[in-house]
Amino acid sequence: MKTGAEEREPAARADRPAPGGLTRRAFLLAAGGAVAGGAAFAAAGEGAAQPPPVAKVPSNPFLGTGGAAFTVGAPCLQAPGETTMGVSWAVSGLSKGVVEYADNAAFRDAKIAQSGACGLVPVDVAALQVRLTGLRPATKYWYRTITTPFTDYANIYNAKLGESVVSPVHTFTTMGAGAAAHFCVINDTHARWKPFQMAVRKVKELAPSAVVWNGDATNTTQDKKTAVQTFLDPPVDDRDWSADIPVFFENGNHDFRGSWISKKEEVVLPRDAAERRGDQWNLKWNFAVRLGDLALIGLDSGEDKPDAHPKWFGLANFEPYRKAQAKWLEEQLARPDIAAAKYKVVFCHIPLFAAEGSPAYPHDGVKIDPHDFAYWSRECAGLWGPLIERAGVQLVVGAHQHRFRFDEPSAARRWAQVVGGGPEYGTNDASRFPTVVEGKIENGRLRLRVHDVFGGRVVLDRFIDA
Repeated sequence: MKTGAEEREPAARADRPAPGGLTRRAFLLAAGGAVAGGAAFAAAGEGAAQPPPVAKVPSNPFLGTGGAAFTVGAPCLQAPGETTMGVSWAVSGLSKGVVEYADNAAFRDAKIAQSGACGLVPVDVAALQVRLTGLRPATKYWYRTITTPFTDYANIYNAKLGESVVSPVHTFTTMGAGAAAHFCVINDTHARWKPFQMAVRKVKELAPSAVVWNGDATNTTQDKKTAVQTFLDPPVDDRDWSADIPVFFENGNHDFRGSWISKKEEVVLPRDAAERRGDQWNLKWNFAVRLGDLALIGLDSGEDKPDAHPKWFGLANFEPYRKAQAKWLEEQLARPDIAAAKYKVVFCHIPLFAAEGSPAYPHDGVKIDPHDFAYWSRECAGLWGPLIERAGVQLVVGAHQHRFRFDEPSAARRWAQVVGGGPEYGTNDASRFPTVVEGKIENGRLRLRVHDVFGGRVVLDRFIDA
């Protein structure tokens, strides 16, 4: 995270205009018109250096930032849609935030989006979220975040605002049939920062239209601070990796573990409420969108143990969850825009296939397993597999096994399955290495490549038949 004075764009300082020109409306909404870094530069160059005063910080962070330095993380694009885009970012103290955006680099006729749909505008001490709505499909937008701390919030009648921090300008393109058909997949990053850095650097190099983070971003999450670091402010060089590339997030089994993790949507925006009916309200992470000639469909395979497993202490209720997704999947595959896509790709964390007779085959997640976890999900395969087959899905992208693998289509299963690798470096097993799975329409065909980001090689490069 960076302070306002450390932002990459010096134009965000108070003595210069913000990139593209910050509108008066943006100033008024942001909090009194002060731009990032004014206070940081006010006393510079006057006399000998003096030791900084000890910052007075309220014991309760929701009372304000006090005299502490205020820092803001790079924005992260989340839950993209054809007409919506989520933006989340980390903050170091109590603050509010808005996003200014426009369909041109000069920010002509720019709009301001606030946190929350309507009513009370949310504030937070760790992460802020804004969802942009009413966008046009397959359209490029320019945006920046404007974050304003509360230095004092003893109560609403005498709260005090600090100086606003304006981010550098970033861009995104909405989803849609007219967008570039190019995606990447990362998975099983497990908050292991060296392999994570390798993966996100490759993503930035490939510059896809969207990334699917296919589960197990976390290990066990006991507090919000850990979630903010994992999803919004990772300790890597390319911590701004998702500021210009939107991310679809799908849960892995580890993303359900920990006493805090049920509050994950405070950090990772779920799908827009307008995309879910009342009977599908709990399907927060499923997605079905067009990206050029591709239809991308995300499913949540849940935990890798039966609900009755004693380690869950009665907290698991994934069997009804998977059944509800089967109904949702059938409806999404029948949507005219999804059905019309030349290529359909399904993403889920736990693989949907293991060959009978293979070492993985007995460990199917249905029974209490002496290995204590599923290698593949027989239940998901039984619920979703016939729908996938009937709709002509050509590819399923899985994860979970920490080992790259590719399963060819067969007469009984017409879709191929690719499984991404994990965070290991092949020390004891040369088949284990971190990957980026890439899919791209080239000359009307889906080209599938799997990049070994540790070894710097491509381990799979082939076309998937329509």
